[in-house]
Amino acid sequence: MSEQPDDPGRAPAHEPAGRPWWRVLLPAAPDVVALLVAQGELTVAGMNAFNEWSHDGDKDAAVAVRSAQHRAYHARRELLAALQAALSTPVGQEHLYALSERIDRILTQARDALLEAEVLGYAPDAHTGTMAERLAEGARALVKGFELLHNDPEEAGRRADAASAAVHHVERDYREAMAELLQADDLRAVFAGQVLYRRYLGVAEAIIAVADRLWFVVLHDA
Repeated sequence: MSEQPDDPGRAPAHEPAGRPWWRVLLPAAPDVVALLVAQGELTVAGMNAFNEWSHDGDKDAAVAVRSAQHRAYHARRELLAALQAALSTPVGQEHLYALSERIDRILTQARDALLEAEVLGYAPDAHTGTMAERLAEGARALVKGFELLHNDPEEAGRRADAASAAVHHVERDYREAMAELLQADDLRAVFAGQVLYRRYLGVAEAIIAVADRLWFVVLHDA
């Protein structure tokens, strides 16, 4: 039986159809947006634990915050390595770097609040619980925006707005907490409370900074 000639419209068996032959020699491109999302999900896990700690000072929750911050740091390093190796990315490399750097600040601020509370001997209260709920909600909205960044940038922008809206009242919460705290006679408690409350305000500012950058990416790539 004679051998049938090759079909000229079909790619050779060793080369995937529709893919240039030289691409076979290159490693698969890393999914850098997925790596950013992975870092963000660890941030959300840490902020959920921070929210839990902010209500009752649970020690296991404090450990979970530190663990999430440590793992998020390594997730960020993995993303940076992928950005360095990638020939091209679906979202600008500088944008992904900035989003990763900014969201890293959120969990770092939360971890620092825990450390300072321990050093100062100040336990969380109703005010920290209220603020932490808003902060956790804001972090979740940001990461949802990351997930939508490539395929639905307009919705990603709306998630950025949702994140900013979630933490919008943290400054008001801070003022109310400070007004109540200043009625106390214990100056040490006043000082410690002020330090801790300001950390929560710092986390809110970090979330807004990520949301602002997310909108910038949406507008820049539109």
